[in-house]
Amino acid sequence: MRRRRLLIALALMVALVAASVSYTGCYTLETVDADGQGVTAYAIYNHQGEWLNPAHPVSYNATRRTVVRSDGAGRLRVPAAVHVHLPFPLQTHPMLRIEMVYVPRLHNAEGRISSGYATATAGVWEMDAAARRAVVFDLSDRPERWQATLSNLSFFIRPLVSGALSNLDRSAAAPLAELIGHFRAEYDAFLVRYGDVRRPQPPMPMLFSDEEKRRWAEMVEADLSREPTWGMHIRRLYEREISSVAEIEGGLRRITQ
Repeated sequence: MRRRRLLIALALMVALVAASVSYTGCYTLETVDADGQGVTAYAIYNHQGEWLNPAHPVSYNATRRTVVRSDGAGRLRVPAAVHVHLPFPLQTHPMLRIEMVYVPRLHNAEGRISSGYATATAGVWEMDAAARRAVVFDLSDRPERWQATLSNLSFFIRPLVSGALSNLDRSAAAPLAELIGHFRAEYDAFLVRYGDVRRPQPPMPMLFSDEEKRRWAEMVEADLSREPTWGMHIRRLYEREISSVAEIEGGLRRITQ
């Protein structure tokens, strides 16, 4: 009887560990340009699972956001990870979520991969998920798309730099400092090329009534009157942020020295 109880307790312990510990394997991605040449890329990733919640999905982060850089041939590698969490089904096993893949040379930060599914847009970011190969296109001739790259960099860098100087080791500080440097370079390059260029009227979204169309047209006209050029628009959005992250970049580079 005692031996049977011991075996039951051992089996329960094994089941608890199996339900509370999970493993995410290494993920590799090849990034190439439209000519098939490898291009250096950066990725921001973490691992995310779900809480048991019958009302609506609630996620949890099993790992913090981290920046990784590919090699010069465009081979990007996210390392494997072991996760300890509440037993399934209270918390599901985490899965890799790559929030952004950014290729500086092509001014393109449109890549996203979550649970093995990758977003794809023809002529912008085309993905072969089975081969784990992304074809990335140059966006510098399309200011609206280039501005989206600035927006993505701003959105994902902002939470990374919060408390970065006190929480990062040398290996993690280096790629984040490089990413901030690229963000500043994108801002400067955009202003050089499009600073004095007038912004076009955006395409009208799907609207149902004449009143909605009238209000939309008035809103767009007012916006373009306030900021007729790309330079005015971009400076308002990012000028202060560029100044603040430049100071953090300097601190991160001191960590890496």
